[in-house]
Amino acid sequence: MMRALFAACLLIAPAAYAGETPSLRDAVPATAGGASAAWEWQAEGVEAAAPVSTSKAVLYSLLLPGLGDWQLGNKGRAAAFFAVEGAIWISYAVFEVQGGQREDEYESLAVRFAGVTRTGHSDEYYAKLRDYDTSEAYEADVKLDGRIELATQYGVGAIGADALEQYFTDHRVSDYEPWQWSSLDRRLQYSEVRSSSKTSYRRADYMIAAAAANRLVSAVFAYAGARSLNKAAEAGDVGYRLDVTPRAHGVDVAMVLTRSF
Repeated sequence: MMRALFAACLLIAPAAYAGETPSLRDAVPATAGGASAAWEWQAEGVEAAAPVSTSKAVLYSLLLPGLGDWQLGNKGRAAAFFAVEGAIWISYAVFEVQGGQREDEYESLAVRFAGVTRTGHSDEYYAKLRDYDTSEAYEADVKLDGRIELATQYGVGAIGADALEQYFTDHRVSDYEPWQWSSLDRRLQYSEVRSSSKTSYRRADYMIAAAAANRLVSAVFAYAGARSLNKAAEAGDVGYRLDVTPRAHGVDVAMVLTRSF
């Protein structure tokens, strides 16, 4: 891209005598470096190209939502994405902790009120504890399925106690251990706590999905922002810059006009 630069510089000499009109330099605050120390005031009227490429802005946003916008100078929008990202991961941690605590709680209820000897059983086993008051009821249900299946495959004559026992051994949960709830209320309490644990873990999974969505949305905004800056720089808009620089014997005032083409 080529730029045409048009500059007009005006030099205003300081007054030689007290009776003359004061110069622009006299209106400029003194600096610690003395008269030779230069300061500059600029007003920019043209929008520069994106400080990072479109692909980098998208990549940054995928790594950390808002980072692409931050690199592009959209600090307000970047801060919003940062806040959302922080809230997502805080929520994820809270739900994970809640799920673990409630999991420990329902496993302890099984030990205390169902006669289970240990914690750490499979999820399938704990599901059966929720559904049946006793392991005998669970066993009878499995054997009922066995009667139907054995009768279908081998006929009614194949149904016997030994065959049903073998069927139960083959089809029960892998870490089977007998249980019996002390009361229906305890089983319902166990079921409620277990359901609450599952809900917390499910919400933690939702937070993972939310984090992915936050990255996607941030990448879209960063892409659009970078494209907008690049198009503005390529459009050829006229801009200006005004420089005011004190010198030892005067003040330089420069008006610089720019145009992209």
